[in-house]
Amino acid sequence: MVEIVLAHQVDLATWRAAARHYVQKQVLPESISWRVAGKGEAPWKLEAPESADNDAPLNLPRKLVTAVLEALQAHYPERFALLYRVVYRFAHGLLDMEDLREDPDIQRLRELVQNVKQETEQFRLAFSAFSAQRQGKSLHYTPQNYIVEANGHFFCVERNAQPWEVITPYRRMWWDGTQLHFAQGEAEAAHVSAEMWQKDGQGIWQGYPNTVLMPTLEDVAQAPSLASLSAEAMDCRACSLWQPANRTVFGEGAENTPLMFVGEQPGDQEDLAGRPFVGPAGQVFDRALEEAGILRDHVYVTNAVKHFRFTWRNNRRLHQKPDQESVDACRIWLDAERRLVHPKLIVMLGVTAAQSLLKRPVTISRERSRVFQLDEQCSGLVTVHPSYLLRLPNEEAKAREYARFIEDLRLAHSFITQQSD
Repeated sequence: MVEIVLAHQVDLATWRAAARHYVQKQVLPESISWRVAGKGEAPWKLEAPESADNDAPLNLPRKLVTAVLEALQAHYPERFALLYRVVYRFAHGLLDMEDLREDPDIQRLRELVQNVKQETEQFRLAFSAFSAQRQGKSLHYTPQNYIVEANGHFFCVERNAQPWEVITPYRRMWWDGTQLHFAQGEAEAAHVSAEMWQKDGQGIWQGYPNTVLMPTLEDVAQAPSLASLSAEAMDCRACSLWQPANRTVFGEGAENTPLMFVGEQPGDQEDLAGRPFVGPAGQVFDRALEEAGILRDHVYVTNAVKHFRFTWRNNRRLHQKPDQESVDACRIWLDAERRLVHPKLIVMLGVTAAQSLLKRPVTISRERSRVFQLDEQCSGLVTVHPSYLLRLPNEEAKAREYARFIEDLRLAHSFITQQSD
């Protein structure tokens, strides 16, 4: 029996790391026990962290990721095991997607989510009323679920820069005007070990580890591997595209490879599969790579934007070009991928990819088919996106532009070969 000890009641980071590792290792749900640490206990950590780099990220639908984030806040001791069981069953094709209404795990998950949503709404209304009255700075509240931490950012926006404090039996949370702080609540019900916290000189708890929060810039900047970075990106809500899309579609391929390809965004097939360049444009891309003498397994392939932007037409999801907000929001992921891949050359497939990396307006016809310096460590090459080849009006134009696309890929291959000599 594997025992997973979590730092506290909403320790998303530890739960996610353990779930990802053991789902990939196909450890059955009944072979894992979950509990919250007692005083003085340290949370679970992978004994050989380097082995986590070999774990493929879990490509979960957005709705399931959202349900995990919400259900983790429920006051239900078996929720950690329930969530692992649902994720395990989904990852290994053991959920009957046609009959989810009758599945007891899914029914229980929905109940927990609904309960947390209802109380979150009540909690926010109570805080809004407290904020409007402006009498004192402390709101005393007794939640039935572990919903305090996940509402910290919302309360900061609601109350703007004015200091406030929320006191509950299990958690105290306050905003000093510049920083959000957490500490144990009045009843000290969390039993969190002092060693798990970060203290400043005045004895104030500066941080609360592994809470139910979206990835921070620090999380992204400190990700030690592409696998861990991909896991962080599964929760990304930096722009509005996370809501309509099914999931985050992260990059894939070799780490520490000299050649990196950046496209625009995932399409319909990529959004369903959770992998980049697997749809019609991806098939063109794979064929062109092969003709140019490039092995896809030896390069890294990603997109400037990690969620699919689309519009519905006749019950079909049709591609829409991502707006600048999404390109800017996703740049932190692209920068982090570059940091971990260490490419010698980045091939920018299309206008969106080029504008994201070059941070200026780009005309493909003026920029393509030449290698230029991006920075001290990396060069760049601009070419068309494979989807452009599919939109050409006739076979003659397609053949001509496809041949030119292959020449661009051969130029990339030749440059990398020369760099390695």
